[in-house]
Amino acid sequence: MKDRAALAFPWVFFALILGLILWDQTRARGTPAPSSPVAAGDEWWTVSIDPVCGMKVRSGASYSLTWEGQAYSFCCVACRDQFQKAPTASVQAPREGHLMLGVPTWMFQVGVAIVLVLSFGLFEGVEWLRSRRAPAALAAPARIDVTAAPLARRILSSGPLQAAARGVMALLFLGLLAAGLFGNQNPAMNITPLLTWTIWWAGLIFVILFFGKLWCSVCPWDTIAMWLERLSLWGPRRSGAGLGLKWPRFARNIWFAVILFVALTWVELGMGITLIPRATAWVGLGMLGLAIASAFLFERKSFCRYGCLIGRVSGLYAMFSSVEVRRNSADVCASCKTADCFRGNERGDGCPTFEFPRAMETSTYCILCAECLRTCPKENISLKLRPWGSDLVQEGRPRMDEAILAVILLSMTSFHGLTMTPVWPRWSGAVQGALSVSEWVAFSVIMAGMLAGPIALYAVLSWAAARWSRSRSTTELFIAYSYALLPIALFYHLAHNAEHFLMEGPKVLALASDPLGWGWNLFGTAGWTPPPLVTIEGLWWIQVLMVLVGHVYSLWICSRTTRRRVPERGRAFMAQLPMLAAMVLFSVVSLWLLKQPMEMRSAM
Repeated sequence: MKDRAALAFPWVFFALILGLILWDQTRARGTPAPSSPVAAGDEWWTVSIDPVCGMKVRSGASYSLTWEGQAYSFCCVACRDQFQKAPTASVQAPREGHLMLGVPTWMFQVGVAIVLVLSFGLFEGVEWLRSRRAPAALAAPARIDVTAAPLARRILSSGPLQAAARGVMALLFLGLLAAGLFGNQNPAMNITPLLTWTIWWAGLIFVILFFGKLWCSVCPWDTIAMWLERLSLWGPRRSGAGLGLKWPRFARNIWFAVILFVALTWVELGMGITLIPRATAWVGLGMLGLAIASAFLFERKSFCRYGCLIGRVSGLYAMFSSVEVRRNSADVCASCKTADCFRGNERGDGCPTFEFPRAMETSTYCILCAECLRTCPKENISLKLRPWGSDLVQEGRPRMDEAILAVILLSMTSFHGLTMTPVWPRWSGAVQGALSVSEWVAFSVIMAGMLAGPIALYAVLSWAAARWSRSRSTTELFIAYSYALLPIALFYHLAHNAEHFLMEGPKVLALASDPLGWGWNLFGTAGWTPPPLVTIEGLWWIQVLMVLVGHVYSLWICSRTTRRRVPERGRAFMAQLPMLAAMVLFSVVSLWLLKQPMEMRSAM
């Protein structure tokens, strides 16, 4: 029963989020609509601008009032109340841009209270009661083998189908490059920034949550690089123009990818390339260049394994996801003498990221390419559904480079949110004045602090945990507990991206008809002004729920990690306290960031 509930929860969560969105739209459409000449039934596509925050809202599904004979629509009660206090100022000086109000104070306070109760009350109480009994075995959660159905296995291992999907993604990528390089450079009239930073980058985290590294299996950078090096669209590698060199031994880690991730964050936020179509295209070309260079220089997909920042970020998050590729029977693998899943055969290539599928324990480096499904002669490799966090509660092979990236993901995602709040100009101005430096230098200083600060704090707490455990080193616990922070980082990342995806994503419907901003109307939607998929109040519930779910999973993983590393009950409780403090702090900061108003990145 417990295993079935754990397996079902990801999809229950998805249904809950979808239900919240549908309920929110039903509730919003029931609010009083402004008196306007809009024909009955047309309110769904009729959009007004909230004069207080600049947000687009549905005229027939929003809070509203009439002032001096003119109807005004608002995204929420707060904006309507603010307008009522000073209507003349709002009308005479309408806001430029789009300010997204943060969660209300009461919701923030309730969220913090729940985090504290879960961390030091209910959750720890359950763990204490469990500790009074004999220690339970840390068994692996149950799985469902999707490929047990022959048709599903044939579809998932089909080379032509995968090649077709890769081809579609490659053509879309080339189209975005063309639009970014040669289209109108007004970001409100060019599809490249919106589709890259709001649809793809935000949607990628949602895909990872449920389907792991599915993106990697159709990645256009890797696809184009493979086509050029092999001069073929699909099938096992027979010949190619690449040198097949081995990736340098000193670089067989993910430090290069970590540096790329930090550098991209600096470029994205410091230079504001999310609003520059040509700069966005050049970043895409840079990633393509790295993939092509690696394909011609190194063996297999070395860049995917070691260098790709997208692959490494998604790789850590994929340890939490609800799918995996694993062996079925260890005995069958032990009897295999050819290791085709690693070496390849006439049906497919060996594992392109140097994994041994028959011994693979985590999904970090698996790119769901299905090569092992094709090459295993005994069909002993399967795609399976599993509970969330399955990799994170197993021992695995923890590494320092992955631990550092886990903390950086948490700090940089928070930093990304901070730069969009009204707090940021004050911080930046204070640093500029104190150090007499430019805005760019101040940005770099604060970013460096946001990088170093959480790592240093986490190191201190790891030292305290090691001292109180009396049996483990600081380094060991620093690495082991870092994986417990991933759900907090992942679900705050989801909550932040939901703001962009749900509020700004629909604008792609209009830009699809005129992707380069040249005055086209390919699908008849160029004149549309689609409103957000959810109201601001509905978004608040979704965001707070995501942060709380991430916190609960981190508590669970932290508890399992402690029971495995520090089996003695008294010391285990003491060793866990610093980590509980860290998780509470990071989750409260996440809620605080969601409480702040945010300047949205789109110029539309």
